[in-house]
Amino acid sequence: MKKKTLVFSTLIFAFSICSHAQSQIAKIADGEHHGIKGDFKDFGIQNTDTILTLDCNEFFTDPKTSLFYADFRKSMDMAFEAQVNTNLTEQVFVCKEGSRYNDSAGIMVGFDPTVERIFTEITDSNGKEHRIFAGEKVIPGEWIKVRIKGVADEDLKNSSLSLSVSVDGDKWDESTLEYVGPVMPAMASRWVIGRGYPGGFPNSLQVRKGAIKNFSISGTGRERHAGENPIFTDRLTADPACTVVGDRIYAFVGEDCAEPGGWFTMPHWVAYSTKDMKNWECHGVVLKASDFPYANPNGAWAGQVVERNGKFYYYVTLDDMRNGRHAIDVALADNPLGPYVPARLDRDPLITDDMTPDSHRWNADIDPTVLIDDDGQAWIVWGNGDFYLSRLKDNMIELDGEVMHMGIRNVSEGPWLFKRNGKYYNVYAADAPGVQPEQLAYSMAESIEGPWKYGGLITGPAKFGFTIHPSVNEFNGKWYLFYHDGSYMHDGEPGGDCRRQVCVEPLYFDEEGNILPITLTESGITKE
Repeated sequence: MKKKTLVFSTLIFAFSICSHAQSQIAKIADGEHHGIKGDFKDFGIQNTDTILTLDCNEFFTDPKTSLFYADFRKSMDMAFEAQVNTNLTEQVFVCKEGSRYNDSAGIMVGFDPTVERIFTEITDSNGKEHRIFAGEKVIPGEWIKVRIKGVADEDLKNSSLSLSVSVDGDKWDESTLEYVGPVMPAMASRWVIGRGYPGGFPNSLQVRKGAIKNFSISGTGRERHAGENPIFTDRLTADPACTVVGDRIYAFVGEDCAEPGGWFTMPHWVAYSTKDMKNWECHGVVLKASDFPYANPNGAWAGQVVERNGKFYYYVTLDDMRNGRHAIDVALADNPLGPYVPARLDRDPLITDDMTPDSHRWNADIDPTVLIDDDGQAWIVWGNGDFYLSRLKDNMIELDGEVMHMGIRNVSEGPWLFKRNGKYYNVYAADAPGVQPEQLAYSMAESIEGPWKYGGLITGPAKFGFTIHPSVNEFNGKWYLFYHDGSYMHDGEPGGDCRRQVCVEPLYFDEEGNILPITLTESGITKE
């Protein structure tokens, strides 16, 4: 059957897979490892027999596809056929883009004009680039079969990669490479057909007057270890808020139910608990947004559970369908796992947007955090763009007195209050100048009413996603930072901005009480 050829101009076309059912990544099992397979469909090309003509155009996976998040640390097998029609410039047929703020590609496969041969270039775990060549000198116009296979040792400390090239399919020339680290780094980033990385002017290593066909890729990631991120694997979770009760720490989270590429859909809050920080038990749904009659049933935003006098109070953010604004309300239970019942059904929500008219954002009244001070006074802080503070009455379901603006720098959202050695801390999602995704920052004070001194950034952005949300807790004598990240796959399907998973890192202080910077990792607390 004659293959159909697609020809494109120098315009760059981006293709996306628009629905959950259309994802063409197949989940496969390989012992204790999980892998995926992909082809042209992951680049928006539905006919896998297509010959793609490449002439300064490109095709790429986007965050709606699982290949974007694929883990090929344990093994990888990539194959395609390429046609080089000009041997004057370096050209990359396939690449895996580097992670954020990294100029090195995960892998590139293309044509090197200095030797007129096919090459592959891999970046090892130390950031060093390695390039190998295979095949005879390329003859313009000939179809060249290319195959790249990689495998790592059991502990992923060293890998080997082979590049095999053939013109007729019978005689293959192979080169091999040994390097440090896994086959490929695990990162959420695009696979691109038609250029190298980084792209853009003046030299994006674009293919000129070439073509590619019969592209396929498969591979496996490493097995999972207790304590690594993400810490919950049964569902997509976000906005962690943890509470210690007795010998257990409870994590209360929202469940992300958005389809791949979709917008936030969060119908309820789920509880988990553990005694050792590594083996978590899921207790299921403990509260729904729809339990509040006025609320959007898919708007179970960030909240926090606190205990007082044997009762548990769940402060949550909701969408008020009566006016299209945000609201903060509270539900009550006799134990940390509920059932939680709205505590103010006979009156307005605890906090509404009209209480903070001086905020520079219209939706300022979100993300409550509550601290019960040593003298028994309960305080609530919340905000988006600005943070506000108020006392709570002893009944914990009413404000007591004025709403105070806190005057804290770089505020985005998601405050988290805690107290350590007589000092007050507010850890929060920050809008740092010049950086689009949120990062975590903190401020400190000698009094909860301020003044608050800016302590700086604690983390960079999540590995993927424009939000990040903190919970800081002491448990069994150690401090931890919980947050969410959209860079991880779940059951073979993509993560994303609105498909996040909760993670955890150790948190440390210096002698003056300053929080030390934290690198967000996949290893999490496995080394503890």
